Amino acid sequence: MKIKSIVILFIVALFLIPSVPAFAAGKLLETDVLSMEKMKIVWGYCPYGMLETSVMKEKQFYKKYLPNVEVDWFFGLWSVHLINNWIAGKLEIAYLGNMPAVMLQSKIKNTKWVGVAVYPHGDVGAVFVPKDSKIKSVKELDGATVATGVGSSHHRILEEIAKQENIKFNIVSQNPEVAVGNLEAGKLDAFCYWPPYIELVREKEVGKCLEPCNANKYEPYVNAIWPLLVSERFAKAHPDIVKGLVKADNDLHDFMKNNPDEAAEIVFNQLERKIPIESLKRSLARYKYSNELTQEHIEVMQRDIDFLYEKKFLKKHFKAADWADSSFYK
Repeated sequence: MKIKSIVILFIVALFLIPSVPAFAAGKLLETDVLSMEKMKIVWGYCPYGMLETSVMKEKQFYKKYLPNVEVDWFFGLWSVHLINNWIAGKLEIAYLGNMPAVMLQSKIKNTKWVGVAVYPHGDVGAVFVPKDSKIKSVKELDGATVATGVGSSHHRILEEIAKQENIKFNIVSQNPEVAVGNLEAGKLDAFCYWPPYIELVREKEVGKCLEPCNANKYEPYVNAIWPLLVSERFAKAHPDIVKGLVKADNDLHDFMKNNPDEAAEIVFNQLERKIPIESLKRSLARYKYSNELTQEHIEVMQRDIDFLYEKKFLKKHFKAADWADSSFYK
């Protein structure tokens, strides 16, 4: 009888052991791992345009969820370099600017927008004039020659400013490096670019920003989404990997907000100390983030799609809601 009782107790214990963490071991056996799959992924990033991506490269937040995933970081000076390589079949995962991402999806129609990498508001937009300019307000730039990247988010910002101020700009397309020199030489009336270039101009005293040195008064119509994109094929084949990347990106957001000085130092070193650290700190302070993908973000992205279609950068119109996939946040 004793032997039978011992056997019964042993069997019961076997059933109870898997439940131990729930009431005995507490957090001891808990894990954040989403997948143990071993793989090497190629992840596109453009750290001069999206500064925070350097921090992901350095801190590897994805390892918490995907311990067996190794990342080969594919550098792009601009997002357009990444989309060209995506089309060539070299990428299936990338951080991209809003307009290049829209153009990529419009062209190949097989990407998924799975994450909100950065949620820029009016803080990332500022209009600069030459340092000796007598212009003091945007209104005074009616008819002026203003440089930006045509087809970029800041092209749309300028168009929105002009619309709300009831003025017109003569917008010319120039790379920011070229525009900085032209602003300094007095060949431009003004320019409007993204961080870190607007902070570099301030740092080097090449130009001065028109107060209040942002485009906040034009929100929400100047807001944008810098997305995390994956291919439909990859998302279908490796959903847990994608979920891990999205969770890692949220961890990146939290780190950027809670550790601004350390984040700036990482970016400074990753960019080979080419940009003054104070410029980087001010640039990163202009960024905003979101740890979810909601209808608000879809509406913001739809404005970009509509803008590019109206400007004939897209051959076919499409719906942001059909492109977005928020399931990887769950």
